[in-house]
Amino acid sequence: MRKPDPARDILGYLFPGRRRTRTEIAEALQIRKSTVGVVCARLLEQGFLQTEEQARRNNKLWINPRAYMAIGVQHKVDELKMVLLDAGLNVRARESYPLDSVTDEARVERILQGLNGLLEVRGPAEGRVIGLGFSDFIPHDIGTGMKTKSIWIPGWGDINIKAIIEQSLNLSTEVMRCTDAFSFAEHVFGDCRDADAFITVQLDEGIGISVYKDNKYLKGSTDIFGELGHVVYKEDGDICKCGNRGCLETIAGIEAIIKKVKENAEKGAYFRTEGALGDITLEDVITNAREGNKLALLSINEAAKALGNTLAVVVNVLGISRVVLYGRLVKAGKILERQVTNSIQQHCIYPLNQDTKVCLSSLDEFGSAMGAAFAVMHAYFRQEALRI
Repeated sequence: MRKPDPARDILGYLFPGRRRTRTEIAEALQIRKSTVGVVCARLLEQGFLQTEEQARRNNKLWINPRAYMAIGVQHKVDELKMVLLDAGLNVRARESYPLDSVTDEARVERILQGLNGLLEVRGPAEGRVIGLGFSDFIPHDIGTGMKTKSIWIPGWGDINIKAIIEQSLNLSTEVMRCTDAFSFAEHVFGDCRDADAFITVQLDEGIGISVYKDNKYLKGSTDIFGELGHVVYKEDGDICKCGNRGCLETIAGIEAIIKKVKENAEKGAYFRTEGALGDITLEDVITNAREGNKLALLSINEAAKALGNTLAVVVNVLGISRVVLYGRLVKAGKILERQVTNSIQQHCIYPLNQDTKVCLSSLDEFGSAMGAAFAVMHAYFRQEALRI
């Protein structure tokens, strides 16, 4: 049983962004007003709380944003996305740090270099860093921080990044999946602030899914979960990197879309590009699709249809009628959104086929890093579990 800690309870009640009087705090937490007065006076003196400049009998109090900081990291194949977030949920710094193709210990060393560089950005007057959230596209043992085998970075191995960061930087570290971290960001900084439940789908290096409900994300009984891209969609389809045949990623993944365009362009299908056909990028495909190129449109629409058909199963099972898409593929905009929506409406039962809303996230590529930093801040102040 947790030992009573009025100071932590008060800070937890005020986070994030609440401004309350001592009386309101005492009533909400059912703590004696005299105790609240003593504790708040101490927190004000220490600089952890702020109050209105004009002296009044019952001023409002709030957390000093600069007194606490949290680092959020998104680990990607080729780079780190990092943010420094304060207790007022303001981003104090954000940096991209290249990782290139390094693996194993060399990759760990570059990660630590990037994090040290971000810490150096913090000014001498800034508050203490209370922890670090490390969001990753590679599955982890959430409890220990150990990675499982990665199909994206061969040789990355079972390196305990949680333990290494905690030992090297003396920072409490929370490891989470990038889709879960993005869900937090979408709820706090994005367009789902008013949603109690929604499904987040990543369309980037792979296709992942997170289920957000009542300020937590859903977790299975193992640490391999949310792998929507490895749902078998076409049994006689292409062999996937995971070893199965016909996974959704072999049809709707970014690599699959580019591969389809390249193969057909090399056979003579019209596709406008300034470089060699072998150098076609996702941006080239999206640009052509917006200009009405049939090959590009067909490739994106077929991917979106497969994605929407698969998500229809998820929506039917969970009954959650809000779906948020994020990642590089969302740059396709309405082309993607329209086809995914059509597929869900076609295959979901009533009234889910009418009520489900598909939207493209308005957050940028730092979304998962921001969500990871928020998760650390939330856990510190609220002392609540973030997983169901």
